[in-house]
Amino acid sequence: MKTGYLISAVVITVILLIIASQNIQTTASFEMLVHLNNASLAPSILILSVLGMISGTLYTLAIQSMLNKRQEEIHESEESEF
Repeated sequence: MKTGYLISAVVITVILLIIASQNIQTTASFEMLVHLNNASLAPSILILSVLGMISGTLYTLAIQSMLNKRQEEIHESEESEF
């Protein structure tokens, strides 16, 4: 399960970075600085925020599953010692 979380989190992070870099390249021009027309950026910022929340959730789930597996291994080794 942890590999599924990690793979999907990495894929979403790569998509997030691609979208963000394309938005910066297309909107970071001299016209933007002069006219300050930032109303068109609102939908892309919303999409990037949602993708960031999804990837953060998947990274958290992957870390939790790794820690839970490690705690189970420690608990089993303690039981086998007695």
